[in-house]
Amino acid sequence: MKFLYSIAVLCITLLYLNYPVSVAQQGDLAPFGFKLGISEKDAKNIIDSNGKRLMSDQKDSKKIRVMLIQGVIVDLPVDTDGRDVRTELEFYDDKLLSSSVIFVAEDAFEQSQLKNEFIEYLNGRFGQFVSEDSMLQFHTWTWHTDDLKLVLHTNSDDDTLKVEYTYKPIGEKRYEAELDQKMGTEKSDPAREMFLDGDYSKPTGYDDRYNYNK
Repeated sequence: MKFLYSIAVLCITLLYLNYPVSVAQQGDLAPFGFKLGISEKDAKNIIDSNGKRLMSDQKDSKKIRVMLIQGVIVDLPVDTDGRDVRTELEFYDDKLLSSSVIFVAEDAFEQSQLKNEFIEYLNGRFGQFVSEDSMLQFHTWTWHTDDLKLVLHTNSDDDTLKVEYTYKPIGEKRYEAELDQKMGTEKSDPAREMFLDGDYSKPTGYDDRYNYNK
């Protein structure tokens, strides 16, 4: 009997240790219906399966892609009927870095109403925002959880409001890569150094022929 009890306890313990995150945590990592960290292909499957229209799909750099979708696929804590609302997805290195909803308000009053409703909801869910900043026409409020950075943006020039969830692990990876590039500390490429940047075996006249500048 004691043996069977020990086996049961062991199985429960192993199940607990191997279960990645709680259901609540999983929900937190899928804001606006898209789980952060998924691939571009998986995101497009979700868009198609929900019958939504892809307004734009732009690759801003080698590793960054931004998709803009008409409407939303989940219920929001504010009324969306008759409002111009869009979902924005930003990918880094084929992983979903951030998901946002963008409201194009009719005027400053509607924008202020949306702002107050979202702040009340987000404070109730994540606690009081940790920072509030203003610069020119932009105003931002920021919340933090273990894996998420959440920012509410307003722009008084065009009366837009944006709620953006960013997945910290991918955000940190992107920041480190950009910092390496700016500081010139990217991993070296021995072949390029020897052939293009060095004088080892570069053909005579290579620079002039291919307009290569070190």
